[in-house]
Amino acid sequence: MFEPINDTISLLGECPIWCDRTNQLFWTDIPGCQLRALDPISGDVRHWSLSESLGSFALTADKNVLLMGLASGLGYYNLTNGHFTKIAASPGVTSTRINDGRCDRAGNFVFSTMYAGDPVQPVGRFHRLNAVTLEIETLDLPEVTIANSICFSLDGSTMYYADSMQGCIFCCDYPSLQNQRLFAKIDGLGAPDGSGIDEEGFLWNAEWGGSRVFRYTQDGTIDRIIESSSVQMTCPVFAGPSYETLYCTSAKVGLDTPTDSDGALMKSEILAYTGLPEVKFAGRL
Repeated sequence: MFEPINDTISLLGECPIWCDRTNQLFWTDIPGCQLRALDPISGDVRHWSLSESLGSFALTADKNVLLMGLASGLGYYNLTNGHFTKIAASPGVTSTRINDGRCDRAGNFVFSTMYAGDPVQPVGRFHRLNAVTLEIETLDLPEVTIANSICFSLDGSTMYYADSMQGCIFCCDYPSLQNQRLFAKIDGLGAPDGSGIDEEGFLWNAEWGGSRVFRYTQDGTIDRIIESSSVQMTCPVFAGPSYETLYCTSAKVGLDTPTDSDGALMKSEILAYTGLPEVKFAGRL
């Protein structure tokens, strides 16, 4: 069971990443324009206020610098002085913003864009920031409405991704993007949100609106379901020195009567599984 670990609430918490060098769990409140970091030992939470929404980010070779996907573009953010060095503008059509993102096994940053207005439109795409050239390539994958669930198999040969509005997680060969296929379809009231891969190569996916997190085998079969006291679970991550503790961000945006769990950072002491270190962006700083 997932339960909230403190009273820090996000409108839309996303992109939890464990930093193995500083022993902090980072995550973003996208509409709150904040980066946050939890010290699991003390329970203290640090906050960095940003000039615009932060959809996703990645660790880099410098423990004090993150690659950030802000609404308008990608760049390096110095955690010490708050300075942002822009690399590239956000790709895609007008009124889209950067959403989900994660580094592939080679250290390139693969990320998505989605329509920033209401109602959302099916103009989202998947992109890749090349770690060598620092140029952005739009991936030859279908347009989506709410792009999510970006993660990669242990050997890096499979990319997983989702369109939350379709209720489906897809996958394809990577980096060729060939053999695009359905991985899993969500049955129920919820929709697939963020995902991550554990040490065995199984995929963990947070179900938005379903109050739970799924563990899928490599053929897309449900292996385990962990229930949550938060309705809108957004993205799971294994954290801690041995990657043995499962956390998940959540959201309260759009709920008429949110509880104390909705929007909280959630935690489950499942112990039976372990995660992997987050791949760092390999680009020059």
